[in-house]
Amino acid sequence: MRGIGITNNRKIVVLGFSGIQTVELDSGQFFFADKNFSGHLADFDIIIYSVGVFKYEFEQGSFCQPVLKAVPSNAIRRENEIGLALERGKIVCIVGPHAKDYVVSGILKLYNIPYGTIQEREVFRNLQVKRSEFKPFIDDVGATEIGFDPSSIDNVICLAREAVAGFSKKVEHGLLFFLPCIWGAYDVRYLIDHFDKLAKGLVAYSAKLTAEPPIYVEQFKFVKEKGAKEEIEKIERDQIEPLRRNLSFYQKMKSILWLGDRSLENATDEFLKNMGFETKIEGISEEDLWIMQNSEKLMIVEIKGLNNNLTRQDVSKLEDHREAREASTLTGLLIANTFMTADSLEKKDQPFPPNIIETAVHYNLLITRTIDLCRIFDFFGNQSAKNLAEIIIGKKGWLTFQKGAICIIS
Repeated sequence: MRGIGITNNRKIVVLGFSGIQTVELDSGQFFFADKNFSGHLADFDIIIYSVGVFKYEFEQGSFCQPVLKAVPSNAIRRENEIGLALERGKIVCIVGPHAKDYVVSGILKLYNIPYGTIQEREVFRNLQVKRSEFKPFIDDVGATEIGFDPSSIDNVICLAREAVAGFSKKVEHGLLFFLPCIWGAYDVRYLIDHFDKLAKGLVAYSAKLTAEPPIYVEQFKFVKEKGAKEEIEKIERDQIEPLRRNLSFYQKMKSILWLGDRSLENATDEFLKNMGFETKIEGISEEDLWIMQNSEKLMIVEIKGLNNNLTRQDVSKLEDHREAREASTLTGLLIANTFMTADSLEKKDQPFPPNIIETAVHYNLLITRTIDLCRIFDFFGNQSAKNLAEIIIGKKGWLTFQKGAICIIS
């Protein structure tokens, strides 16, 4: 790409920050200027334009509605200089969270780059960075309220809620960038450090781009190349994609090992359904759900998320709920996600103490851990309900899975 500075003596102008002395860094020599800067922007290798240099101004129009004032002549001059810089093969980078600026909106319109608000009155941070060259800059100051039409740009730099928030586009012989930015401070050292990160990203990205083949190269394909690509796509579609779906399913199933509160209840309900159980949540009493059989209530189930082990009070509460619902003849099952905050599987996989098992037996209840259910499902799959139902109805004690078999320790 002709004209893009690749030497250490490149000149970089930052428009929008006056009062900072010229500084020489590894990425180049920085000149800081405001809108009254006397120099010509096209004389620089890299132009960094901060949104707001020529911010929108309004006046009262007919019917007392605010109307955008005419574009200032100085803004037109800067827009023309940026256009000339791009013709000469320079780098132009716009930084800011919006486009309410005469020059910025003019440049975007000139090069057919539509934009719009992502969500009214909301600024987005924690952006998804697609180009690592800009990660040090965007991770710290990246923030925006606008997104761009992906069909109007060449490469995505970062995303905000799946909307293009930062981009690059080849314009004439140069490169045009927009990077989302809200400054965290206006300390001189802070600003210089971040402009240095930005310039390094621009130079590194541009250097990579010059080594990449043009788009038309991908439009030509050797016959065997085309066949290899189609074979890869077929393998991904028929083999890899189903495996990815399986992994996603098992990750979701394992959520009962770490979730708590209402999220745990919903996840456990989904888990029991995947085991093959028919479940019902009434939402009118303290127990969480019922296990059904042919639309009849078979078991009363309570689900608890705990940072420690079960207590006798936890067990006795299920008995109280079962009596309150006049379901004392039904099997009661207490499912506990114990040791939720454990930092290892070994610390999480602690058995119920003997006195807790005795309490469950005393109240004629079954207790089990979410990790026990995971092991049962791992062994029996979606046939787990068939294997479980006959075993656990009317039983009491600790329902677990040991040595390849479901067992009840009482």
